[in-house]
This record gives sequence, structure tokens and C-alpha cells, in this order.
Amino acid sequence: MYEKLIGKFKKKIKKTEFSLFGRNFEEGRIREQKYFDLQLEMDGEEKRLMRISIYKGKEPYYKPWIEMFSIRNSLNFGEERFSYFDSKVEKELLDIFASHMDEGGRIFVEYQNDKISMRELSSGVPEPCSRLGYELFKRGFTWFKDWYFSEGFHEGNQKIQGEKPIDDEHKKKHLDQIKNQVEEFLEGEESQNEKTLKRAQKILEEIKN
Repeated sequence: MYEKLIGKFKKKIKKTEFSLFGRNFEEGRIREQKYFDLQLEMDGEEKRLMRISIYKGKEPYYKPWIEMFSIRNSLNFGEERFSYFDSKVEKELLDIFASHMDEGGRIFVEYQNDKISMRELSSGVPEPCSRLGYELFKRGFTWFKDWYFSEGFHEGNQKIQGEKPIDDEHKKKHLDQIKNQVEEFLEGEESQNEKTLKRAQKILEEIKN
């Protein structure tokens, strides 16, 4: 994962409407960790979108992880305003990261500028039912943690953690836990936003299938 991802972002990832690439690559605080600025190019303009950290891991003790932070949700490209969250750019990035992560891989995504996810998570919506959590769930992440309160005071801003199961046994266990959590949520949260409730119902359908 580590070398392939770093190499991918050292080149330009070109899509029809935008391009993504890394700049200012530097060593992290621990061995086999890299930091870089993720640049977004649209309509001939280039701007920094976020900061990325990728850790290779150290088997069997530490699994690889990816962190997306200092995310700039709103950017101006000429006369057009771009919003990152729930965009094609967000989906492309999550696709790239998820496809390069093996069993047990972890992802951390800051969400304090994602108003929908912030509102949902702060009101008690289960992580996989939130807008951002559901995007991770769809990409194979089955264990979640909401880092709303820093426990060691070095974790940074609010972020959601998603983790891929290490094997089928853990996947079943995680999905059973999500099922119970979502069913309990649906029993007492009729007042929630319709989109939130639809996500919860979709999760139950996907787990049962």
C-alpha cells in the first residue's frame, strides 16, 4: 500500500473535471510515515485541498493507516465555488484509499468542516449512518470510532476512524454490532433527517444480503 500510494500521488491523477497530486512530501514523526499536501487542480487553477499522512505499518504490531486532515471544504476556482464534502473529488479519494488498503487497514478523516456529518454525529447518529461514515461503510470499513473528544490531546480536530476487518470472522462480528446499533437507532429516532434514516435502512438491507 505505502509505496504504491506515495507513487500514485507523486504523479498527477487526472479525471475529466479535475486532477489530484501531492506536493511537499516529507518524513513523518515515526519511521515509514509520510506527510504531503494534496493539491486539487480545476479549470487550470491549482489549490491545496488537504494534508495527508500515510503510515506503512509494522506487522504484526501496527496496521497501516491513512489520515486526511486540514481539509478545506470551500475553494474558489475562478467564479465557481467548489465544496469538497459529498463531491466527486471526495468519492474519488475515498475510492483510491480504500482500494489500496488491506485487511485491518485504518483511515482517519477530519469532519469538523463537514456540516452534515458534524450535525449527525453530535446528535448521536451511529457512525456508519452518518454521511461520511456511510461513505466509508460502502468501501468495506466495518469498525468505527468517533474522535469527537481528544483522549490524549494530540489527535487533532474531530475525526471519524474507519477500520477494515482483519478476516471474515471479525467482519461478521462487526456487521452484527452495526446491525444491533442501527436497529436500536431506528426504533427511537423517527425525528432524524430523512436522508439519515434512509442510510440506516440501506445499511440493514446490505447486511441482511
